[in-house]
Amino acid sequence: MLEQYGVSGSMRDNPPLWSFRDVPSPSSISISIDGKFAGVGSKSGVVLVNHNGRAVWKNSKARRINDISISSQTGKLSVASGQKVLYLINKKGETVWHRELQGSAISTSISARGHVIAVGTDLGHLVVVDGKGKIMWEEHLSNSDFPVNTVNVSSDGQFILSGTDYSRLYLHDKKGEVLWSKETTGPVIKTCISSNGDYVGYLTGDGVFSFGVKSSRVLWEKSFSETPSWIDMCQTADFVTVGETGSKVTLFNKAGRKVWGFRPRNCPKGVMASGGGFVLVSGTQETLKYSLDKYLVRLQLHCQKRIEKATSENLDTTSARKYFDLASSDLKKGNHLGFLTNIQLARRSAREARIIESEQTPSERRLERNEVESSLDTSSDSNEDELMSKLVQLAEMRESGILSEEEFIMAKSKLLKL
Repeated sequence: MLEQYGVSGSMRDNPPLWSFRDVPSPSSISISIDGKFAGVGSKSGVVLVNHNGRAVWKNSKARRINDISISSQTGKLSVASGQKVLYLINKKGETVWHRELQGSAISTSISARGHVIAVGTDLGHLVVVDGKGKIMWEEHLSNSDFPVNTVNVSSDGQFILSGTDYSRLYLHDKKGEVLWSKETTGPVIKTCISSNGDYVGYLTGDGVFSFGVKSSRVLWEKSFSETPSWIDMCQTADFVTVGETGSKVTLFNKAGRKVWGFRPRNCPKGVMASGGGFVLVSGTQETLKYSLDKYLVRLQLHCQKRIEKATSENLDTTSARKYFDLASSDLKKGNHLGFLTNIQLARRSAREARIIESEQTPSERRLERNEVESSLDTSSDSNEDELMSKLVQLAEMRESGILSEEEFIMAKSKLLKL
């Protein structure tokens, strides 16, 4: 796998896996966690597309589609319609139920098991229903009629992140309690959240993407000269994708470093499979699916080098190699979420590996370690875990009052070398 892809491909070197043209000018797109299915919505209905780029079925009952979300375990689709209706469609294309709303449904998200579904309306209402369509709770955000532009349910269904045109961001728990809300620098265009809700991201109308933790503390920000058209996050929060323009997709790692990217054909809409393996984009003429395997192989190679380095330092890498082998197997099988989970564990195990008893003197071990360090690539990617850990520690110190806001900003800037 390593030899097949390499790690030095340019942004342009990533042709699409398929192109789907049966739905011109789609209004919304979504992709399953494993990338095997994609939902394409338009004024005339919803089409499910398989892994080969062919239509499986079309549901014409749901029309004027504004947003689609696919449940990772059940394959059901929650569909936000401009007809003031929220639909639930099963993987056969049948409408399971529909719920009428007070306003036009413009954003929606569904949990992995399909037991929690959130929908935002153009009149400022956030409505959360269960898998049978029964309302669990509802809130008129900011007591205003500013649209709820975006909503995300964590994979486990425990947290709901939403953003409004009123420049407000909210995090609710499953029961409807507001864990926090904050004013943003502009209207919230898009949000994203990790599978357990530990990490959140949001894009505002002034072209700023912010990445933070569940407490609302922002760890890093990126400003763009032009407001990106979309953002997304993989379930493990290892990286986020940003559609900087219709023809430029960039990946940032958890520490905020730009790590990879590619140039799709001009397609302003985009989403990432939450497993982290694919990106789906669409324009006026077509919907395209792209693989992120080239970047994942890059992560694999960096982890391999880290383990080799630890081994050469006489550290016990048995556990790290076990997780690395699992990750490599997952990647070959196309289990991208499994790969990211196990590659995380492999990196952590290599970092925390203990010294094996040796007959070498300390000076001999130091000399050997220095030789290895000079021969291996120790780029910024290899220090990502440590950097992220320090960022989270700073955020926790700020939340507990140990650091003032000014001290937190200064420490964070120094750490990120801003």
